[in-house]
Amino acid sequence: MSLNGAANGRARPETAVVLAAHGDRGGAFANTALLAHRSLLADSGCFAVVTAGVLKGEPTLETALAEAKASGASRVVVYPFFMADGFFVRTRLSERVAAAGLTGRWEIFPPLGVDPGLPDLMLTHAESAAAAAGFDPAATTLVVAGHGSKFGPASADATRAVASAIEDARVFASVTSAFLEEPPSIEEALRAATEPVVVSGFFSGDGMHAADDVPAAVAKSKVKAIYAGPIGGEPAVGALILSRLRAAIG
Repeated sequence: MSLNGAANGRARPETAVVLAAHGDRGGAFANTALLAHRSLLADSGCFAVVTAGVLKGEPTLETALAEAKASGASRVVVYPFFMADGFFVRTRLSERVAAAGLTGRWEIFPPLGVDPGLPDLMLTHAESAAAAAGFDPAATTLVVAGHGSKFGPASADATRAVASAIEDARVFASVTSAFLEEPPSIEEALRAATEPVVVSGFFSGDGMHAADDVPAAVAKSKVKAIYAGPIGGEPAVGALILSRLRAAIG
């Protein structure tokens, strides 16, 4: 990262960061995870400015990009707070960033969901949930619940990749994946699992899907199961994003 000397002799960061998300639909805590991670990155002092915006809803992606551009930073990094490198990242996000008229150097990073450090965070999160419920992980099934999609494989592929990496750790008795919008459904996966079960949410935010749909499916299954919640809101995820950005920009 290139740095210019400031008047007080300290170097001034030259990279602006834009956290970009789809935008949580509904839920009591819509977009709070995104904004919390923005605050953590901003407080680090590593960047000229840190903004956040969503494709649907407020704050808008265009406003976040405009703030980054106005900062005068020589480089703008867009970090996709998405769980898959699919249509919304490769097409919608790319189109809207390109249309923003950013000057100087800019780039879009790989999304959170494909970060190689994420499976370890999800495993730790699931272990904590199992311990709180009094479940022995060695005798517990872990279901990694993702969104899935009828229009492409990226979402399911990312969910399965994380589940596979967690399974390789051999902490839980078995690890499987389930989805909201394609088979197997969460309810089906729970009924097929050996009890007890921990359900880990492969979601970036705490909107309608993560906060309402998954808990409803768990309750409807009537299986001895607990929901660990969505991974995206965990403070460790913010630390992972910060680490990844700092390593990439030097």
